[in-house]
Amino acid sequence: MREKEDPGRVIEGIIHFLNMIEEKGMELDHVTREYLREDKFPSEDISELRESYDLLQFMDEIPGGFLIYYAGGDEKIIHANKGLLRMFQCGTMKEFREITGNSFRGVVYPEDLDEVEESIERQILRNQYKLDYVEYRIRRKDGTLRWVDDYGHFIHGKTAGDIFYVFIGETTDEKNKQRMEQRKILSEALEKANLAVRAKNTFLTNISHDMRTPLNAVFGCASLARASLGDPEAVGRYLEQIEAAGHQLLDMISEVLYVSSLADASGPAEAECDMCGIVKEVYEFLLPQAQEKSIEFVLDCSRVVHSSIYVDQDKLRQLILNLANNAVTYTPDGGRVSVTVAEEGELPDSHAVYRLVVEDSGIGIGEEFLEKMFEPFSREKSSTLSGVRGIGLGLTIAKSIVDMMHGSIEAKSMVNKGTAFTVTLTFRVQPLAVEMNEDSVIPSPSLRILLAEDNEINLEIETELLERMGFAVVPVQNGKLALDKMKQASCGDYDLIITDLQMPVMDGWEAAAAIRKLEDPVLARIPIIALSANILIDDQQKALESGIDVYLSKPINFTELLNAIEKKTSWRNN
Repeated sequence: MREKEDPGRVIEGIIHFLNMIEEKGMELDHVTREYLREDKFPSEDISELRESYDLLQFMDEIPGGFLIYYAGGDEKIIHANKGLLRMFQCGTMKEFREITGNSFRGVVYPEDLDEVEESIERQILRNQYKLDYVEYRIRRKDGTLRWVDDYGHFIHGKTAGDIFYVFIGETTDEKNKQRMEQRKILSEALEKANLAVRAKNTFLTNISHDMRTPLNAVFGCASLARASLGDPEAVGRYLEQIEAAGHQLLDMISEVLYVSSLADASGPAEAECDMCGIVKEVYEFLLPQAQEKSIEFVLDCSRVVHSSIYVDQDKLRQLILNLANNAVTYTPDGGRVSVTVAEEGELPDSHAVYRLVVEDSGIGIGEEFLEKMFEPFSREKSSTLSGVRGIGLGLTIAKSIVDMMHGSIEAKSMVNKGTAFTVTLTFRVQPLAVEMNEDSVIPSPSLRILLAEDNEINLEIETELLERMGFAVVPVQNGKLALDKMKQASCGDYDLIITDLQMPVMDGWEAAAAIRKLEDPVLARIPIIALSANILIDDQQKALESGIDVYLSKPINFTELLNAIEKKTSWRNN
């Protein structure tokens, strides 16, 4: 059994042999065993020289590459076997030295060198008695790149100094392809990460400005209103401006939270809804804004055959609203905006393909920005330059919703000519034979409502507004009290429950789940509408799983609340 110093002794013997051949002005390829005679070399070295020669001949026969080079300085190459020369497509050692610069640094592809040398250094420090392993690329004589596996070891020779000897194996074509693809993916991911950081910094700068502007209006109008208490008309005007600024801030906060929550959303919750009805809702909502700017606002659903579809209607509405609002916002006075929905064709299993096109004659989008317009925190111009308020997350939200629905979105635009967004989606449809009648059943306004809200001011406001609408309201301060009321109730005592979600003692989720388990089936199926200041998708899903029928966000839009009340209580008239 060889001793531990044998590798060093062997390598030093090889180096000594190569040096002596070089001193004689000979190339190793021209040396034969018969050449190693006592009349040419010192007799005391002949045995070791012949042993080193035999070892080098053996190294030339192994299928992989073998390399010896100095560990310090320029990492000068001492010897490479024929297997390594073949990898580099070299016929001679002289040619190999030329294309590598006679250095290990020239063996490794330049982009990989720093990583390779750092890895080798770490492994030597960690375990000097084992072969270190690295992977890197080499550039062959014809310019092609190949991946190799490198198993090396560091030794310190008594006469030769610090040396590396390395076994190098070329990987298979498949593995080589995989590594190249992985490098490409990592490179692209790094570039995207850097772009995201830069975009986020830009976003923070923009949002800081855009949020401070309405805040300045709030504080300024509040001061003016306080100074004008003797002038009710002026106070009313300032309060309207404060309310408008508050809505701007709320819209910004809602968009940021919505984008954040989309990343954690499990997927759309399908329910039957009216495709053309949702588009019409968005159209009617934006129509006053378009009319104020004298924009020709056109809606076309004439090519929709199956309007009754199964989809997450809230997300579909948000998608259409974001694209249409973007068009109206960035179209100058007297321009044109069109929203077109067309059914492209019916698929098997009761599915159909729909194409939504939102086109405008607005300011357009620059070619450079088109590629990154859907990225989070990206914005072509700040609100100061564009003159349009907002933080520019509308298109990011739209793209996220389209992705969740497994659809596609494309944009075509020319600066000062306009933009067209085309969304293609596939939905499950309601067969025409059983499509629902569009007429809605509106119940009597004299409903009995159980209202649960822990905030005293909110409870007072909500109670008063509901009573003004003609409803009889029974207010309670938490979910436990609401549950107790329902346990003591008889059929017909209450028609509807409106509840906050985050309350002490018992929250709205727990109360709803408990009510759904009541023994009386009529009481257990009473409609429940949730009101919450938290608009995250996880909380919405949790509310629906608890048995809540409708989830509405605060501040309360009483038009939406009234519509929800009408829809959820209409079953009593059937």
